Amino acid sequence: MSKHREPTGALPIATREEMDVAPHTVLAEDAYQLGDLTLRLVPDAPVFMDGGAMFGLTPKTLWIKHKIPDERNRVPVATNCLLVQGRQGTSLIEGGVGEKFSDKQKDIFGLDDLGRLKRGLKAAAIDPEEVDHVFLTHLHFDHCGAVTTYDGSSLRPTFPRARHFVQRREYETLLNPDPRSRPTYTPENIEAVREAGLLELLDGDSEPVPGFEMRLTPGHTAGHQVVLVHSTGGTAAFMGDLVPFPSHFKTNWVAGTDLAPLDTMATKERFLAEVREREYLVVLYHEHLTPVGRLTSEGFLPT
Repeated sequence: MSKHREPTGALPIATREEMDVAPHTVLAEDAYQLGDLTLRLVPDAPVFMDGGAMFGLTPKTLWIKHKIPDERNRVPVATNCLLVQGRQGTSLIEGGVGEKFSDKQKDIFGLDDLGRLKRGLKAAAIDPEEVDHVFLTHLHFDHCGAVTTYDGSSLRPTFPRARHFVQRREYETLLNPDPRSRPTYTPENIEAVREAGLLELLDGDSEPVPGFEMRLTPGHTAGHQVVLVHSTGGTAAFMGDLVPFPSHFKTNWVAGTDLAPLDTMATKERFLAEVREREYLVVLYHEHLTPVGRLTSEGFLPT
């Protein structure tokens, strides 16, 4: 990434043009075959969040080597939804940020050129009515904002045929969040889905659709889940907010937005050992440059 500096000795600052870029992965450039499944990355608009929020206790002098912020100390936080097509139909993993924001929210989070998920699905020749399943890692606003759409007077499900899956504990938190979590939840993002009878609540590890395995991975939230997509040619692991950026593969690099950082660390140690051993294809929802790859003993190798 190119960058410029403030006066000598200051930390580097990146421009919007340098940060709002297409991800560097074959899954974003074209369809990717994983055994009997076809995968495609379909990014929604990026959110620009405070670097301290994304890196927690890690000093800025360390995390700036991985993400250069803008003049407001915000780093690009991608919203890489994953389209899966195969024997179970058409599935979407994660629900993007959507378009339902005030001018104040757009300014705070640097939101621009909204509606990219819809356009990406159209480019992939997918109509919203053709989506059979939507799997959500959790219900923060930047993960499920596009599952509902304003029709002029009220909200309606964007994917009117799709079964939407999330952990029951996460949904209960959405309805009654603690004071720290409340700003990250927007209940109207999901209530129209529930009212339409399309919301299915899970209790822990499960496989609600053959080939799509949900793993409870607490830390970021108590009801956070990772989505494992099994095919005849291997498994893809959609990490949600368990690992936002490649730098977070380090056990002790934990986002400041995680409610239970010690749980995040324990979950990462346990689950990432499986990811390495079984050579899963890893998909990072929030990484804006290299969101797909394999985790090896040598580190994260982008695909």
